Amino acid sequence: MHLLTRLSVIFYLATTATKLFVEALSPPAPRPLTNYVKASSIPSPPPDIDPFSPSLIDDALIAAFRWTLQQQSGEISAIPGFDGMMREIIDFRLNHGPDELERVSYQTMVALAGPVPFIYKNLFGSLEATPAILAWFAHFLLPFLVGDMTLTTRSESDLRGGGVLVKRCRVLEGSGCKGVCAKMCKVPTQRFFQEQWGVPLTMTPNFETGQCQLVFGEKPLPIEEDPTIPPGCLSRCPASS
Repeated sequence: MHLLTRLSVIFYLATTATKLFVEALSPPAPRPLTNYVKASSIPSPPPDIDPFSPSLIDDALIAAFRWTLQQQSGEISAIPGFDGMMREIIDFRLNHGPDELERVSYQTMVALAGPVPFIYKNLFGSLEATPAILAWFAHFLLPFLVGDMTLTTRSESDLRGGGVLVKRCRVLEGSGCKGVCAKMCKVPTQRFFQEQWGVPLTMTPNFETGQCQLVFGEKPLPIEEDPTIPPGCLSRCPASS
């Protein structure tokens, strides 16, 4: 018991220091760009002059994520690596629809996380620093999937830590599909953090730039009310043809 108490105190001090560090160094979150009436009117992002270069560790993490996703979806492509995973996601989206894609994505996250969210939520979930802590871990752990990330504040007016910006989302880049962005990533990830970690998360994709702003501690709008997800297909979407 004494050891557990000491570990809890150490963790609390470490998380408080992390929060202060994040808030001191994080730049303000960028302003959202224009909200479009139709997805087809959104211009494609400019060419990526500094694409993400995965390491061997990134490739290993993609292989683990892809294998878990395959167990949930049953979709298997012969194409290797990240491109093969994107092919499986697009094929599943076309064959089964966006709602099934959302279900499979959520189940994949739950399977990969194991007991970690439950333990964190019950021991440390009430900490004021939790949004900043989760933003830091996302920034540290998720580039293999979405590409380079940088810590930000929650907004221009809320300078607390808890924001993280995906500079050029690999999933959006690889799929060219708003439905994959919304139903593979945005909606199930927001639900995953709310239900499993007990922390609200708002994800704001920017289809013009390929960026995505994550803000932990901010309750998201229902997808049907979210102005950043306009109706219809992007002009570059494989489903639009």
